[in-house]
Amino acid sequence: MDKKYDIILFGVTGFTGKLAAEYLYEKSYGIAWAVSARNPAKAEGVLKEIAAKNKADPVPILQADLVCTTPEQEATLKDIVTQTKVVLTCSGPFEKYGQTLVKLCAENGVHYADITGETDFVRTNIQSHSKAAQESGAAILSHCGNDCIPQDLTVLEMHNYAVGKGMELVQANTYVEVPESASLSGGTIATATFQLTKDRKNAAKPAFDPLLTTPTGEKSESQTKSISPKGAVDVPELDFKAEPWIMGPVMVNCVRRSNVLLGYSKDFKYGDAMVASPTWEGWAKGKLSAGLIAGAIFLPSIFQRFVPKPGEGPTREDMENGYMTLYGVATMKPKDGDDTATKTTKIKTKFHFNKDIGYLYTAALLVETGMTLLAKSSSLSGGVSTPAAALGDDLMQRILQELDASWELEEIKQEAEATPAAGDEKEGEATK
Repeated sequence: MDKKYDIILFGVTGFTGKLAAEYLYEKSYGIAWAVSARNPAKAEGVLKEIAAKNKADPVPILQADLVCTTPEQEATLKDIVTQTKVVLTCSGPFEKYGQTLVKLCAENGVHYADITGETDFVRTNIQSHSKAAQESGAAILSHCGNDCIPQDLTVLEMHNYAVGKGMELVQANTYVEVPESASLSGGTIATATFQLTKDRKNAAKPAFDPLLTTPTGEKSESQTKSISPKGAVDVPELDFKAEPWIMGPVMVNCVRRSNVLLGYSKDFKYGDAMVASPTWEGWAKGKLSAGLIAGAIFLPSIFQRFVPKPGEGPTREDMENGYMTLYGVATMKPKDGDDTATKTTKIKTKFHFNKDIGYLYTAALLVETGMTLLAKSSSLSGGVSTPAAALGDDLMQRILQELDASWELEEIKQEAEATPAAGDEKEGEATK
C-alpha cells in the first residue's frame, strides 16, 4: 500500500526535534516527509526559520496530540500515523508522550524509532505491543540516539568479528569520553525528573524482566550480567581511568535486549563507564554539574533556575566543536566444543564522532535510523527490537558514510603468560 509520506517527525518544537528537522533539510534526501505537532503555529515558526536557511519550502505540518484522552484524539493520531512508512519521535518523556504512538505504529505496520533512554518504557512496549508489531511487521526501535546506538553497535561489531574468527564474544566493556563542555538540554533534565520522581511502589512485577523476552514470548537463555564499575577503575589496555556514570545502566539494558535477540552468549558480561577526567578541574566541573542536575530533579524550587528549560540546550558552537569517543575492550573465546584452541583473545575498539553526540548527532542518528528503516523496510521482522538487532551492520555503515564518524577494531597482543579466563575478574572492575 502506497503511503503519502516516507517519514513523519514528532517533537519538532523541542531542542533535539528541531535539530532532527534541520538535519533532514540539510541532507535533502529526496524523501517525502512531514512533521506532526500539538501546536502547529509553534512548529511553523521553527520550520520557517530552518527552511529559509536551507532555501527550501517548509514541509507539511500535521496536528495531533500525543497524549490521547479521548477516542477522537486517538483516531486523529492514527490518521497521521497511517499516512507514513516510518515514524521518528523526539517527544519525551516517552513514557508520557510515546505510549499511544507506539501502539498505533505496532498495530498498523508502521516502523517506529525514538531517542529514549527510558528502559521502563521499552519494557512496557515489549509487554504490550511486541505481538501486534510482529503480526503487522512494524519494527519498534527505541534507543536510536546517543542512548544507545554507539554502545549497541560497538558490541554488535565485536560480536560479528568474533563470529568471523569462529569464536564467541563473552565479555565487553565500553568507555565514553566527551569534552568538559558537554552539557544537558532542558528536555533531558525534564525526562530524568519524570523518571526519577515517579511512583514505582504499586507497579506490577512480571515473572521475569521483559527485556529477556524472546520473539516467541519466552524467557531467553541468553543472559547479560552487568559489570559496570561501581567506583573508579584502571583500564590498562587503554591507559586511562574510568568511573560510573548515570547512563551506564541504560546502555547495559539495551545491550541485554540485543543479546536476547542476536545471541551473543548465554552468559554474556557487559559494562559501560565514563572515561575519568585527567585533570582536577574537569573532575570538579563534572561533580558540580551532576550536583546541580540532581538538585533540579529533587529540589526544583531551589535549583531549577540553574539548569536549562525544556527547548533549551547547549550552544551551536559547543555542539559543532564537541565530540564523543567510545572505547571498547572485549574478550572472545573458542566456541563450546572447539578443541583446536584454548586461549581467549582480546580486542579493542574505538568509535569516534567528531561532533556533539548528546544532541546534534543524536538527531542525526535518529534520522539515519529512519533512513535505514526505509531502505530495509521490506526485509524487516516486526517486533520491539534494538538498533543492532533490527538494522545491524547496515546502520553502522550508513553512520560511517553520512556522519563525521570513524570506527577502529584491532586484536590486543597477548602476553606470553596464561590469560585469565573470562569471568575471573572481580565484579565491578574494568576488564582486560
